[in-house]
Amino acid sequence: MTADAEEAQAHLMGSDVATLHLPSYADRYTEIPRLLRLKFIAEVCPKLRVSALRLAIEHVKSTYNVKLYDELYRSLCGEVTKNSPLESAQGMDDDEASTSSGMRRVVLPYDNSWVEDNMMEATLLIQELDAALNFKKSSSGSPHIRRVLEKIGDFHEKSGNLQLAVKFYARARSYCTSSDNVITLFRNLIRVSIYMTNWWHVLTYIDEAKQYALGFESLSQEVPARLSCAAGLANMGLKNFKLAAQHFLLTPFGQYDYDKIVAPEDVCFYAGLCALATFETFQLQAELLNSEAFKPFLELSPKMRSALFNFHEGHLEITSALLTEIEGIVRLDVYLSPHVDKLYKIIHGRLQKKSEKKLTDPRKN
Repeated sequence: MTADAEEAQAHLMGSDVATLHLPSYADRYTEIPRLLRLKFIAEVCPKLRVSALRLAIEHVKSTYNVKLYDELYRSLCGEVTKNSPLESAQGMDDDEASTSSGMRRVVLPYDNSWVEDNMMEATLLIQELDAALNFKKSSSGSPHIRRVLEKIGDFHEKSGNLQLAVKFYARARSYCTSSDNVITLFRNLIRVSIYMTNWWHVLTYIDEAKQYALGFESLSQEVPARLSCAAGLANMGLKNFKLAAQHFLLTPFGQYDYDKIVAPEDVCFYAGLCALATFETFQLQAELLNSEAFKPFLELSPKMRSALFNFHEGHLEITSALLTEIEGIVRLDVYLSPHVDKLYKIIHGRLQKKSEKKLTDPRKN
């Protein structure tokens, strides 16, 4: 477990996050992002660990990642072992629990059939794709080669081999025959780099995509907007909180297409906390609170929205209370959690300064 995960776990031990409906939360995301988030929640939140592991095990079976399946299953068995049989069985159907060595209740049986079938299917598929690539290189044009390279990248992404996924997505660049092909390539590279939290790579690919888009009138405005959420994530990951907030605020709600990685509700928390920590009062009002474009995001997270408005209006105790209420939720976020301590420290410092100003001059916020 990383130091960030240990810090989050320490804060979440006494936090009331058990009321979170984890299946509904997980349904906000698909594919790899759902697995990353459930795995992180299992690491940092003891109250939700078993539920998160069970959901992750169910979802990982839609991938070729047998290694992750084994890892999650071992973690689940270890967690169940720490509890009494009665505690382990709470909330489970009778057919979901079995006894191992007379001492341990295993929540789900190990699916040997899936493991064997999955490994065979994955082996046959990659062999087929490798053969197709060799054939297309000798007999077909660039579009066919590019499509096979993308399929191989997709396969490695689905298998959890993210480095190899990046390698094959990048190789497709030489075979792109249209602007759409190139933008798709950059989006593939950006997406996988986000999964790997390679934030400098994310920013590099975003800059390259923007530079490329400048040569096309139809793309010059669309591409930067569509990549603004990824740019916000990368800058937040690098602790450039003000720049992160500005990028999140440029994310178009109506054209939002990063929902596989970041749900719209998350954008409100990311932008809101980064802005509270770095924006001046006038900037908070002009760029966030008065933004018609960002309003739909704010409406998805009423407590975050209320904290922003109360901070702006100088209702400091209410703001602090609201931040406490959302702390458990934001600490469960795989991308935001590593920065919660720093952001909250900065925000509470600003609240303290505002409070001191009020004491010396009640007319000031």
